[in-house]
Amino acid sequence: MEEKIAVLKYPEVLERIKNQTNHLLIGNGFNYGLGINTSYKSIFNKMIENDRGVYKEAAPIVENCNYDLELFIGELEKDINYDNVFLKKYIRNKIKFDFMKAAHEIVKNGIKNIYAEKNEGVYLLLQNFTNFFSLNYDSCLYLLLLKYKPIDNELNNELNNAIVLSPSIKFIEEDMNARQNNIYTEIKEARRTGKLKITIDNEKDTLEKPLSQLTKTHFLTEVKAYSKANNKGWKKKDIDKVVKIIFEEEKKGNSRLNKVDDGSRYKQTNLFGNEKGLVFDSKCETQNVFFLHGAFHIYKDGRIIKKITQESDKALYEKLEEILNNEEQDIVCVFQQDIKINAINQNEYLLNCYNKLGSLTGNMVIIGSSLADNDNHIFEQINNSGIETVFISSLLREIEENYKLAKLRFHSKKIYLFDAETISYEVS
Repeated sequence: MEEKIAVLKYPEVLERIKNQTNHLLIGNGFNYGLGINTSYKSIFNKMIENDRGVYKEAAPIVENCNYDLELFIGELEKDINYDNVFLKKYIRNKIKFDFMKAAHEIVKNGIKNIYAEKNEGVYLLLQNFTNFFSLNYDSCLYLLLLKYKPIDNELNNELNNAIVLSPSIKFIEEDMNARQNNIYTEIKEARRTGKLKITIDNEKDTLEKPLSQLTKTHFLTEVKAYSKANNKGWKKKDIDKVVKIIFEEEKKGNSRLNKVDDGSRYKQTNLFGNEKGLVFDSKCETQNVFFLHGAFHIYKDGRIIKKITQESDKALYEKLEEILNNEEQDIVCVFQQDIKINAINQNEYLLNCYNKLGSLTGNMVIIGSSLADNDNHIFEQINNSGIETVFISSLLREIEENYKLAKLRFHSKKIYLFDAETISYEVS
């Protein structure tokens, strides 16, 4: 008798994992669901768009390589003389740089819409998880997690380095226009330190109540009265939006996302002690953000794994190019499609991420992964862990095929598939 496959809807998954120990694993489909297409094909198309004269001619080779970056580079190297080490290195570095730049541009351009249109819905998903794992190289998940860190703790985060990526996109500013930004700081400070003074009959009968204790409706009324009394000229719609954002921040104050930590710390990076940088600590017990195949902002400098934190795209690209052209440095990214476990075993950061998978308990939610063979090492590690239940997103037309794959990958786990098309980050 054929086994009946129970297919959940996305809201049912959120309800089932509520208040439990949960972990999130994302693939390219996660980005795609947010309107950010970071598939290899999309990235190569962006490379063609950026440098049409070079990559347009190479498009047939890319297609024959099934958009595999390492295979594509290998095909180009076949036509280079064996002894021409310089040209081989130049071609390899040039293509990798253009690939990373194109991917970064796709994420940067797409992510602004998430903050404007879907940011509360994405938060409702991310708040459920203790650990975050990505199969992607890009910074999409990283930027999302940074977005939902409490703003009041921004300086503290910088000092403790809980999570610091190049904040080239100022997230609050993305949600507000220039006029609203001008009043945000003042209203935020009033909410934090201000007091409402009520006097009845005479000054002896006075009541003071902190503005931080007022309800949203009451606080809005007082802010509008303050604006009018002090001739601030603030518009009602601007006050409404800023107050809404402030109260959203307060609501998120006790979220698990307060504890987001990518495992990097400010440390001495040279023998003379006169240079400090962000270094990944493999012994960090609070790390909960893991790039299983590396990422563009992570690089190896000698024996040390570091993180890029430049504040502008130009600086980021300059740093990537500098790393690629330095014999002692290398971007930590497993670009090849097959036998990734070999590269993982040779890198301290990647091995630490991989080992973390094996130590998990609770539930694993997988969004945007095709469960392909080239990631089988990841699925084996999850299967060997203490994870009890795995929830996997799938398109309805692929349910039967994905369920067979899931049973193969996670044969020791309880498995639920949920309809990927029911995932919605829009909040009414």
